[in-house]
Amino acid sequence: MTARIPKLLTLVAGIWISTTCMAQNTPLMQAAQQLLDKGDYMQALVKLDSAAVQSPDNAQVFALLGQAKSNLGDCSGAIESWDIYASIDKENSWKVDGMKADCYVQQGRHEEAIDAISKYLVHDPYNGHFYLMRGHEYYLISKYSQAIQDFTTIIDRKLQGYNTFEVYYKRGLAYSEFGMYKDALTDFNKVVELYPQFSYGYFYRGSSYWNLNQYDGAIADFTKAIQLDSKDLHSYFNRGLCYQSEKKYDEALADFSKVIQLDPNFDEAYNQVAMTTYYKGNWAGAEKSFNEYISKFSGLSHAYYNRGMFYAERKQNQKALLDFESCIQLNPKDGDAYFQKALVLLELQKHPEACEALKQADSLGNADAKRLQKKTCGQSSN
Repeated sequence: MTARIPKLLTLVAGIWISTTCMAQNTPLMQAAQQLLDKGDYMQALVKLDSAAVQSPDNAQVFALLGQAKSNLGDCSGAIESWDIYASIDKENSWKVDGMKADCYVQQGRHEEAIDAISKYLVHDPYNGHFYLMRGHEYYLISKYSQAIQDFTTIIDRKLQGYNTFEVYYKRGLAYSEFGMYKDALTDFNKVVELYPQFSYGYFYRGSSYWNLNQYDGAIADFTKAIQLDSKDLHSYFNRGLCYQSEKKYDEALADFSKVIQLDPNFDEAYNQVAMTTYYKGNWAGAEKSFNEYISKFSGLSHAYYNRGMFYAERKQNQKALLDFESCIQLNPKDGDAYFQKALVLLELQKHPEACEALKQADSLGNADAKRLQKKTCGQSSN
């Protein structure tokens, strides 16, 4: 199934900074805080720079300086300011790790963000925001078991304000990446229950049904996603695959055609139009669709591979051979293409060339090629 990338969780910089005692709040700092609250970060930075000169031992100045720099995209400068804050206010220095995590996330420094969050959680182990953030960072670097653990912690501890549909949604995505589709389905059921207008909930629940071969449930969910978002081409495409699996070819063709209408550059939709037309038994129509597919996407090796398979099935061996050779030219490491080329060459009684193609396929890891090479050519490559 086509997967969507979940939106990056964004941390609001400075939410861990307390106002501290009033004795430390100079007029410059008060003015800077008001500017930060209004989103005027540059003017706030000007005032905070002056405050730092006047009060170099005031930890709160450097905390706010880091906040202003972070919101201006200067993460390196923000971290420098927060390190000064930590050196002055050692009792609360652990909070710096929470502040730094935001910048690391913004810069895509996932491992450093995870490390900073982990240090922060030692001191604040019931902060759902950070479990959600760390779980998302784990997800982005494909550490799905750790992501699931963080999302589960939020759910099991019923952490206030964070035990929401978003947690089940993200955990469902992680379960899906693990191939744990039943667990994913359970989570997406919860997503739909908590947020029935969230089209992605239906999309991913439909994908879970698809992976469990429950096509009727998948079709119903993709249809609901389309009702919520009429331009959701991924739901049209995946519903088309479900219809294709149920041999409802007209419905599948309608969905794939809709995808092409929404996005004329969605190459796989053209492929599926050709494949579905072929499954219907319309050979002439299938060939025409494959030709259109290749005409529009001539640089895609698998386009030639798919048309080659079509020609091979129809025993049009010369055309099939040309397509597999075109596929190999575009992707010389495609062992399957070499194997299919060998099969066609055997059909054409060209055994030496077939054995050479099998040798290439074998070297590229095609297990069928190894067996056939030994049977047909009397040996297999090492």
